[in-house]
This record gives sequence, C-alpha cells and structure tokens, in this order.
Amino acid sequence: MNPSLLTAELATGLTAYALQAALVLGVGLLLPNLFRLRDPHACLYYWQGLLLAILALPLLQPLLQPTPGRMIFAGSLAGELTVTAGLLDGLAANGAEEETWTAYRLVLLAIGLGALVRLAWLGLGLSRLRSLRRDAVPAALSPMVSQAFDDVGTRARLLVSTRVEGPLTFGWRDPVVLLPAGVLELVPEAQRGIVCHELLHVRRRDWLCALFEEAVRALLWFHPAVWVLLARIALSREQVVDREVVRRTGSRRAYLEALQAVASRSWQAAVPGLPFFHRGHLRERVAHLCKEVPMSRPRIATLVTTFAGLLALTATLGILVFPMTGTAWAEAGAKPVPIEGDIHPPQRLWNMPLIYPAEEKAMMIEGRVTSEVVLDEQGEVVSVEVKRSSSNANLDQAAVDFIWKSSFTPATLNGKPVAVFYYLSIDFEAN
Repeated sequence: MNPSLLTAELATGLTAYALQAALVLGVGLLLPNLFRLRDPHACLYYWQGLLLAILALPLLQPLLQPTPGRMIFAGSLAGELTVTAGLLDGLAANGAEEETWTAYRLVLLAIGLGALVRLAWLGLGLSRLRSLRRDAVPAALSPMVSQAFDDVGTRARLLVSTRVEGPLTFGWRDPVVLLPAGVLELVPEAQRGIVCHELLHVRRRDWLCALFEEAVRALLWFHPAVWVLLARIALSREQVVDREVVRRTGSRRAYLEALQAVASRSWQAAVPGLPFFHRGHLRERVAHLCKEVPMSRPRIATLVTTFAGLLALTATLGILVFPMTGTAWAEAGAKPVPIEGDIHPPQRLWNMPLIYPAEEKAMMIEGRVTSEVVLDEQGEVVSVEVKRSSSNANLDQAAVDFIWKSSFTPATLNGKPVAVFYYLSIDFEAN
C-alpha cells in the first residue's frame, strides 16, 4: 500500500477506534452507578471484562476495506532488457516521491512517542522497585502479625524500608511485601490487617494484573476514559481484598483503624509508573467497609447479564457509526470500483523501460506477474498487490517497482474520472 495511504488508514482507523471505545466506556462506566452494582467481586469482574471488550473491539470488525467482485482488465507488456544499473538508480530516484509531514503522521508520531514515554516510565518504576528491595531490611514483627501467613496460606518476603510512604507488594516468583517504617508504630492487630492485605495480593497474583493494566495504560494513554476504567479496576481490587481481610481476621474495627491510620499519615507510594497505592482510593475503601450493603447472587447475575447485553448493543452501534474499515479511502477520495460496464479503462501515459533483474536475465528465468493495481481519480497508483506470482521473488518485485513508477490516465465513467481496481500482467521474456 502507498505509505501515505497506509498512514491515513492507521490514523483514521485509530480515531474510529478511540470513538468506539469512548462510546462503549461511556455506557459501561455509567451502568453500575445507575443500577447500583455495589458488590466488589462483581464490580471487579465487570470492569475487567469491560477492559477486555475494549481491547477486543478491533477484532470485531474487518481491518481492511472489503472488496467486491471485480472483472479483470489485463495488459501484456514486454520490457526492454538492456538497462544499466546506473540508469535504474536514476529512475528509482526520479520516481520516488518526497515524504511530507502530514497531520496524520503528526498524530501517529505523537501517540507513538507518548506510548514510548509511558513504557519508559513503567520501566523506571520497575527499576525503582529493585532499588527499594535491595536497600530494605527484614521486618521484625510480632507473632500475631506472623500469623497472617497461616491465615492467607501463602509466603512472601516482608521487608521494611524508610524510602517508601506506603505498603508495596510486587514480584511473581519471589514476591516481596515492602512496608514503610511507620507500620512498626501501629498496634499488632493493625499490623496484622495490613500484612494480611498485602499477602492476599500475593495469593491472587495481582502483580501480573497490575503490570498488564499499566501496559494498557501506556498504549492507550491518550484516551481519558481508559484511565477512569483502570482506576475503577484498581479500586474494586482493593475493596475485594479489604472484604477478604475482614473475613479472615474477624476484626472489622481493627482493620478500619489501620486503614484510617494510613489515611491520616497520608502514606502514598512514590514509585514512577506504578500507582499501587491511591490515597483517594483509601477514603473510598474505608467508606465502603463502613456502609457495606450485601447483594444477592441472583440480582448480581441479572445486572451483569443486562450490562453485557447493553454493552454488546453499544459496541455494535459504535462499529456501525464509527467504522474502522475504509476510512482512508474516504479521506483519499472516492472508493475504487471494478472496471466493468461503461467504465473506460486507464491507459499508460509513457513507456518507461521495464527492468529485468540481471541475475534472472543471465539465467534465462522468465515469468508473468499479474498484479492488482488501485488507481485514484487522478490516475495515480495508490496500491499494488501481486495476485499471481511468477514464482520468482525478484521478478515479482521488479514488476511491482515498475508499476509504482508508471503513470496512467484516469479511468472514466461517462466522461468523469473514477478510482478503479486495475489488473495488469507483466511478462518477463529473456530472448
């Protein structure tokens, strides 16, 4: 495909995807509030499912403009076989078009650079975690706190660091719970609740989920609704673990006091690119535990099923209203049509020599290459695709290069130029 058209296709397709995602996320973020879905487990699964649905949107629609049936218009061209390498270089240089910075390229460049910056920020956070782990010391906690390991049924290294302001849990094969020095000032019951909370994150393998979500944030950094969704996922995950801590320790009051102590100290993780701990989330978590309202399983199942159906309809509407396919053709001009009926086919304007690859010429390798060429309303080549190969890669490439350097008159319909699909056969004869 023409590089300019490919750039336009990517930019306009990305715009359509962003609009589709905004529509689905707008509805998806609103539904739990409208229908009062409050169960943390249900909310977490719902938010994660919504994230996967957003990522799957491009797979639910064709990425290329579907092509209708076409009639083949073929021409046979015999190439000149005596072209020097120097002349070939000159022709290639003259035939190349100078690239210009268009709005499409600027948009794609900005998005790409933003993603690279976010990924670099994530890498910086991971490097920071390694540094914190290296400088931390083993935690000396009371036997009551050590009982949290038996309560949860998992193992991790408990370390204390003066360089962090909030508890951090990271790692998969060798998980680490990094505690701030201020935790040692809390009463044993509060310490046990905090450690139990972090160990539950280890058991649930939330570290892997957090890394995946941060990678999504880096790639879709430009979409504010994605940031809102990821914040919802993080909050629901913390609420799920909070409820489990209360169930295992049997002391809601002691755990609430521990959370309130964390809030009063304004502990907040300061690790670039890895927002493990949100002070705003902490206030919502305390409020949720104080006014927890149970929901029946049938009601949860009914709500989630209803949400899924509404989101499916919303996604379908988004795909129909903001299609990702064919957008570049709309920007570039009219969609190409087959050469049939009253359409007058294009003609080559000038006879540029066909370059026969030297090695194939010397070995008397011959063949025919049939290519599908898309010409716009000005007769310019938009894309070239080999439909029937000569069984030799060099001959195929020579034919494609020849077509890109060729010039054509526009195809016409009732005297008006039209964009068309044009089939061209090129013969390589070594005699």
